[in-house]
Amino acid sequence: MVDKSFYKKVVIVFLHNDFNSYLLQLRDFKSSIIFPGHWGAFGGAIEEGESPIAALSRELTEEIGYSPETFNFFREVNKDQQKLNIHMFYSSMSVSLAELNLMEGTDMGMFTIEEILSKNLYSQKLGKDFPMVPLLLELFLEFFENIDKNIRAY
Repeated sequence: MVDKSFYKKVVIVFLHNDFNSYLLQLRDFKSSIIFPGHWGAFGGAIEEGESPIAALSRELTEEIGYSPETFNFFREVNKDQQKLNIHMFYSSMSVSLAELNLMEGTDMGMFTIEEILSKNLYSQKLGKDFPMVPLLLELFLEFFENIDKNIRAY
């Protein structure tokens, strides 16, 4: 049995507009981070003694200057290969993309399910396509499978 107590605890959120488009962040091009220059979800590390919701609210405020009033829990998953304990949430956005202030990352954008499934997303700021973080694509696929079955009703 694998000891998961040392896994890094992280939180991510799928911010959406009526489940039709999702806000993603183009990660910085720094060699010190994993998957530089890839599209990822907003979120980050859960600090010692911090709840996943508190971590998510803090991370979003730091990254885009906005945090929704409520978050809906999707699931918690352990990824053994990456040694991650991921708390996944989703929330509707009550502001437009233009009202957000990107403070971490290279770019951000709203993308449809079809665009996300293409695995390469266009950066308006840089004028070209960049890949998605592979693990994030896997998590999105699971989320999309559950949207019509269970989630849209919320």
